[in-house]
Amino acid sequence: MAPRQPLLLRLAGGLETRPVKAALSLLILVSVLPIQGLEDELRPYFLGIFGVELLLRAALLRQRGRERSRLDVVLFAFDVIAWLSFLPLERLLDAHAAHALPVLRLTRLFLLLRFTREIAIDLYAIMTRRELLEQFGLVTLAVWGLAFGASVLLSHLAISHDYDGRGPVPDTTFFDRIWWSFRQLESADNLVANLHVHPVVAVLSLGLTMVGVFITSFIIGIGANVVDQVVRAARRRPVGYAGHALVIGPVHEAEMLVQEFVRLYERHRALRSIRLSELWVWLVRRGPPPTRHALPRMALLGTEDDPPAYLYAPRMRWVAYRTGDSAQPEALGLVGAAGAKRALILARPDAGPDADAVTAMALSSFRTQNRRGHVFVEVQESKNRDLLQAVGGPGTYPLDMQRFLGFFLCQHLITPGVEALYTDLMTADGSEFYTHIFLGEEAVRAVAALGEGPGDEISFSRMARAACQNNVILAGVFLGDAVPERRAGELVSTEGLVQWLNPLLDPPEGSPAWALGARAGRVPARRLRGLIGVSATYAPLRRYGRELLMGRGIAPAEAADGAGARADGAGAADDDAGAARAWAATLSPRRSRLDRVLIVGYSPALPSLLHALAQFVPGIEVTLVLGERGDERMPLADRLASLGVAPAPDGAPPGQIGARLALPRGGSATVYTQHGHDLASLAVRCAARGAPASAAVFLSEPEGLDRDARTAMRLIRFARALESGELAHGARLHVLAEFSSVAKGEHVRSLLDAGKCGFAGPDRLRLSLVSTERIKNYFMVHSAFVPGVTTLYDELLGEGGQDLVRVEAPPPGRGERVNGPIAFEELRAALEPRGVIPMALELDDGAVLLNPEPGPALAAARIRAVYALARGRDLAAYGDRQPEEGEGREAARGEQAPRISA
Repeated sequence: MAPRQPLLLRLAGGLETRPVKAALSLLILVSVLPIQGLEDELRPYFLGIFGVELLLRAALLRQRGRERSRLDVVLFAFDVIAWLSFLPLERLLDAHAAHALPVLRLTRLFLLLRFTREIAIDLYAIMTRRELLEQFGLVTLAVWGLAFGASVLLSHLAISHDYDGRGPVPDTTFFDRIWWSFRQLESADNLVANLHVHPVVAVLSLGLTMVGVFITSFIIGIGANVVDQVVRAARRRPVGYAGHALVIGPVHEAEMLVQEFVRLYERHRALRSIRLSELWVWLVRRGPPPTRHALPRMALLGTEDDPPAYLYAPRMRWVAYRTGDSAQPEALGLVGAAGAKRALILARPDAGPDADAVTAMALSSFRTQNRRGHVFVEVQESKNRDLLQAVGGPGTYPLDMQRFLGFFLCQHLITPGVEALYTDLMTADGSEFYTHIFLGEEAVRAVAALGEGPGDEISFSRMARAACQNNVILAGVFLGDAVPERRAGELVSTEGLVQWLNPLLDPPEGSPAWALGARAGRVPARRLRGLIGVSATYAPLRRYGRELLMGRGIAPAEAADGAGARADGAGAADDDAGAARAWAATLSPRRSRLDRVLIVGYSPALPSLLHALAQFVPGIEVTLVLGERGDERMPLADRLASLGVAPAPDGAPPGQIGARLALPRGGSATVYTQHGHDLASLAVRCAARGAPASAAVFLSEPEGLDRDARTAMRLIRFARALESGELAHGARLHVLAEFSSVAKGEHVRSLLDAGKCGFAGPDRLRLSLVSTERIKNYFMVHSAFVPGVTTLYDELLGEGGQDLVRVEAPPPGRGERVNGPIAFEELRAALEPRGVIPMALELDDGAVLLNPEPGPALAAARIRAVYALARGRDLAAYGDRQPEEGEGREAARGEQAPRISA
């Protein structure tokens, strides 16, 4: 760590901050105002303030030593003169010398140049370039040459005219005629007012005016060129940010990512200021100290000269753009890489197979300047994840986006309807996962003091009940032995901490959480290091964490125990709790019908999707239909190799014959390829060879002029094959389509009609539109903002651990149905014995309420399903059901895409 600078130099560094510059500029302007008595009244303050400034600048000048420039010395000399001008010199000097004092005081205005020195230096460097000097010289020579020639002509002809506004006088000089000629060139307003003048004068005036218009246009062009060069020079200066977010890579194509950054900053704008309530709690009630979060400052480093067009949007005023090679230290210096708190390094798709190598080079260069910041690196190939981790070292988080997107798409297939929940969870519009870490010894001791009983444990049920009152769904905790710390200018880190999702259940035996004493429903207080929750912003979870430190974040034992007793059916229970318990007992997950899947198209997430399907659905049969288009970006042979398809002896692709591929857990995949453009028709023919598919996936291929248009066309052709009977179908079909923009694909929904396609009801044909591009960008941004969220989604989407499940209420007419109102808190307490943490409600109109606001209870008849955090296999063993073909209640409602409601 670098040695700490002396206090005087640290104070001197503050002179270059914008608020200090603005304050000093204002004081200089006030000091030269021609208001009688003003300077005499404020002179002591001016002497004191500018005297301190002079002292600090002297310290800076001395510290720079031989590195100081001549301009620094000149400006310091003016600082001294300006400070001397505040002394009462008029009392010491005679009257003749005192006349020079106003000029001495006006030198203060020259000091304003210091605060725009960068622009002044750039302007001087541009104006003194040889080509510009030649252009200015040409214009000057032309102007004065024409003025001189016209003056000579008028003098030799001895033409009488009003050249100087005094009328035709005989004492008109040669210089009067030059000045008159120059004024004709300078502005068209000086053209002779009428033709009642000498013809030569009229012709000269008209000619000089016309030439002057062209010269003025030429000067304007030179000026525009100078301004453009000044702007470009400004983009070559360092941004001057510290503690900011940095995005490196193809930022011109990252509009969605940058917008998510800005939206997250905007949603958390309340955290930028110190809240008086927190200050009061800290000072009076000995609560945790208040904290303030930074302004939304971002820097982008790209390869194009012009900044992205989206930076001109109103919300982008804190985003700066610089051009340069991400592997060059000079370019990283322009975006303040040394002082960045977090950095996102995006993969370059144009680099092909070398994308991860280019990313590793950029990461290595960044780490040479910044060892403390957190770096989030987009990885293209999963096998390179550990390599990039080794290059970046601690604080580096490789984001295997293709693996993540593959598992994400698989979740949509095995849990139909979950897209509505993820739309809310993984955009900045609704509630999201947030984490809160207890920092420092004092916070850890305060949490440890909350433990009860011989094991110093905290009831998770009581914690969740108190968190629910803060509009937070408590989903898990962080455990550890080490005390988390955060040094100045750094982000909170979860390295060394163990994530424990859903503490209602025991962690796997032998796991790190088990070794730290984690047991179902009991949190070891001495090892509690953080919280995981779902809330609208970070503020509610932060507020609950502060209450926990003050001993108020745990519900009273009698209330929590009473709720548990009601959930177990023991003791006296009121009618509402009994209704909630009875209704919760009817909830059960629908057994997956997934057995055969048709996948059309190739995306980098396909290998991960195939792997996830094989792991989650034993015996799955997959039909893959790939096209040979896009070989210029990723050859078909490489795409087949990524799927594990061995090449034929002659190197020919599988074609319409197909190549069979064995998958884990008894599954299989058959791969077909086509050279032509109509891939959907081949997919129909290949799918017709076997039993009807239960799901069809249309991937958005990265190649093509309009990816979404190609996907939409394939969907339409697929729908026509269903309507014509060319493709047989089963009782149900789930169509999953990947779009860059879901809004562009919405029109396809109306073209996929269940009745025309021969299905028994609207609920039998389901169309899910997913924007993996938006999900990818938001996941990267959220990973950079929320400590530990990457491992959280690894567990939720990966194999084993906790899952986001959808448990359904029984349809109407199936046994006795509870119709009374149910509050979300009552539902949470009723589901606790099953190890389930409810997160969202799906209503009968299709709306999904994630982390519902406290308010009136909902009628049980309105709730279609509950999205919850649970262990999927345990929940299925508890009592899942297989609905009969005629009992789906969606048929009565019609297929309707779930919508998000705040």
